[in-house]
This record gives sequence, C-alpha cells and structure tokens, in this order.
Amino acid sequence: MFRGLNDKDIGALLEHAATLSFAEDQAIFESGAEERALYFVLEGTVQIELNVPFVEQAILDELTPVSVFGESTFFHPQPHSVTARALGECTVVRLERSAYDRLVQSNNQAACRLGANAAEILAAKLQHTDAWIVAQLQSEESAKIQQKWWDFRQTMGHAFEKPSGGGFSLGAGWR
Repeated sequence: MFRGLNDKDIGALLEHAATLSFAEDQAIFESGAEERALYFVLEGTVQIELNVPFVEQAILDELTPVSVFGESTFFHPQPHSVTARALGECTVVRLERSAYDRLVQSNNQAACRLGANAAEILAAKLQHTDAWIVAQLQSEESAKIQQKWWDFRQTMGHAFEKPSGGGFSLGAGWR
C-alpha cells in the first residue's frame, strides 16, 4: 500500500491516523458496521471472516504486518461484509476516510499515491476472484450456474451481453 512513498510521506499520512491495540479474539470491526476506515497491520495477525449462512466459519484471510484491510468500504460506502478479528494481541493503524479526504483536497501527493496503490490492490483482488469464478464455472458445466453468473454480472453496472454458442468467457460482451 505504501509503494512509491518515502518515509517522510508515510509519516505525514500516519500523522492523520490512529494507532490502536486489540486483545486476542477482539473484533476490530464486525460485519454490518458502517464505518469508513483503512487499516494497516503493524503487529500481530488479523483474521478476516465472512458470515455465510449454514457454514460454521468462513475464514477469508489471515493478515500479518504490513497488510492492509478495510479498503472495500473505505473506497465504496457500504457496510462491512466481513468481520476483522485479532488472532492474538495486535496493533493496527486506522486511517479514517474523512482524514484521507482532507489530505486529497489539499493535494497531498502521499494520499494520492495511497489511493492509486489501493486501486491496484483492489483490481488484483477482483481479477483473482474473477479467475476463481471462471474455474468454478468451467468445472461445473451447469447452464444454471452460468445463468446465475451472467445475472450477477448484470448487477455490476456494466453493459454485458450473454455469450452465444454455449461457451463462457469472462471478457465476452464487456463494452
């Protein structure tokens, strides 16, 4: 997340952030919370959990120092879809969206670089998710699953044409 930033730039960003400590098993934020903040793991491990009905526990990731989380709600105002929990004692840095917005409005280059780095991280996560979905669709040749995937992509807000010929390709139809 801090790629392309020097120590001075990082320090300037951190002046607008808070350092927080969490005890083992303490939630940093919970699914449904509507806060907008970006978190950086300084010490310890943070577990990202997805609440899936009828599934006992869905662990998405375990984040170690220098990892970032909370970016999806930081850049898109929606309630958190996951819970972030300290696996042991941990320390994180929390940058609130309002502080970030003030930095961007003042043309702070470090804040702009942070935003560009976050866009790359989010794009990589989306591409990874798309690749996983394609693998699932290819392993399950069910027309019903392909139809559900097409229906889901329709909700993404882009023009998308249903592919013809029974084949399925991720990029087909994007304009």
